[in-house]
Order: sequence, then C-alpha cells, then structure tokens
Amino acid sequence: MATFVFECHCYLMDDIATEIHWKTLLLALPKNGVARYFRTEESCLLRLLEVQFPNGVTCLKCGSSQLSDLADRHFYHCKECRCQFSGRQGTIFERSNLPLVKWFICAEIAIKAHAAKKLHVNFSISAVMMRLSVSHKTALRLRALVSPELLSSDGGLLGNCVSTQNIDLPNSCEPGTEEHLLLLDSALVGQGRF
Repeated sequence: MATFVFECHCYLMDDIATEIHWKTLLLALPKNGVARYFRTEESCLLRLLEVQFPNGVTCLKCGSSQLSDLADRHFYHCKECRCQFSGRQGTIFERSNLPLVKWFICAEIAIKAHAAKKLHVNFSISAVMMRLSVSHKTALRLRALVSPELLSSDGGLLGNCVSTQNIDLPNSCEPGTEEHLLLLDSALVGQGRF
C-alpha cells in the first residue's frame, strides 16, 4: 500500500492508490451491510479478538496464552503475570464506552463516503449523529478517529474488523495499477454497490 500523510483532514496518497484503498475496503464489507452481519456486541467483540489475536488471545504484557476468561466482564486474566486486559485495550476502542457495533457501522459509513466521493455519500457529523444516534461530541470524535484508522495499512484494525469478504485479484493483474482499479470498479458495479 502507498505511504500517506495525514494533514488537516486531507489524505495525501497517489490518487489511484487512494481509490484502490477505499474501494478495496468497500468491496470487503459484508454484502448485506455491517449492521446485519454484526447484529450484537458479542459478535463484534468476537470479530475484534479474531482480528487482533489471529493465533488466539495472548497476554498483552508478557505474551502468555495461559489466560482465564473473565467472561462476565469481557476481560482476560493472565495466569503468568497476573495482568488483566480486555480485547479493546491498546486499540482505537480502548477508552470508549461506545458499543463496538456503532464503531463498526461508523467505519462502514466512512468507507462508503470515501470510496464513492462522486456519489456524495455523506460522512458529515450530522450524518454520523443521525445514523448512530450519538451526540455531536461523540460524532466529532468518531469522525476524527475513524478515517485515519481506516487509511492506515490494509484498513487498520477497524478496517480489518469490518472486512469480512475476501478479494482475490487475478494473477495477471498488477496491484496498484489502473487495471486493478478497473477490476474493483467492475466488481462493485456487479454487486450493485455503485
């Protein structure tokens, strides 16, 4: 993925790389939408843990896999170093009481808005407030955190959480080219996403 610079809410990437990035994330979203795919907080938490710990949950402090699951609190207790942590710790969600479902839906809104700029999909503060039923302050915070997170390599943790579809390029297609972009556009049109 191309490197980027974050400045004043503008993302500077090569234009094709930017389009490819956002359209790849859009194509990887669940076909029926994030809200239908991740119906409960539990399903979001399981997805977060699956993405954050692909080889199974390990202690954030010592790396041990000897953990007790404190299920009623969604925390883990390390039997080695006695550290307690949650799946949210060390992530964009760490100090937020906002349900993961709302974070995931906000990511979908942002991806659609950035991927379909020509369609004028709205990622305004008022759109976020209305769609998620959150306060102005929360919508402002979400907008400030979600887009930069999604723009990081491969969509960051949040992008990987909401990306449930695999995208395979033909071997003949070189990543990052106009051909790559045309294939994504064709796939998006074929699925009725544009």
